[in-house]
Amino acid sequence: MRRFALPALMLATTPALADMVGQPLATDLNGDRRAEVFTLQHNGDGSADLSITDTGGRGILAQDIAWIGGPGQEPELGLAPNGSVTLTSKNDSVGRNRWFLTLTIAWRDNAYRVAGYTYTWYDTLDLAAYGVCDINLLTGRGTARIGDAAAQPVTVPRGAPAVTDWKEAAFRLPPACQG
Repeated sequence: MRRFALPALMLATTPALADMVGQPLATDLNGDRRAEVFTLQHNGDGSADLSITDTGGRGILAQDIAWIGGPGQEPELGLAPNGSVTLTSKNDSVGRNRWFLTLTIAWRDNAYRVAGYTYTWYDTLDLAAYGVCDINLLTGRGTARIGDAAAQPVTVPRGAPAVTDWKEAAFRLPPACQG
């Protein structure tokens, strides 16, 4: 029993595992009957990279795709009800302005693409200040709702970028989505 303690300790401190954020996610997004593995890694500059392996070809690295902060601010991977992969960046722990940005990753036109995003926010001190913006980048259409107002249609340029082209620092909400 003791002889396994040292190798396990060494394994837990390797750079790849030490930099990993959350749990890897395995799913067959590209439909080749083999599960790809999606992994988030802290890159040391306030953002996280998404690694996609077992793709049936070369591995993919989407650098700076998600924001990462301290406790309560780590990005997470998940599965949408339609089978797409979700990647959520968030601030759910610091300051009065809390937010969640969920990217929807889908396989389209032989590439892993950011097919859409949902941005929700709220003010912990002003309960009337909140909103949600849901955009489908495949169609260029979505909705925005600020506070208790009815949801309004929003249009953006159509086009779902490859995950390797999405940069967290370059993300900007459409004006209709800003509270």
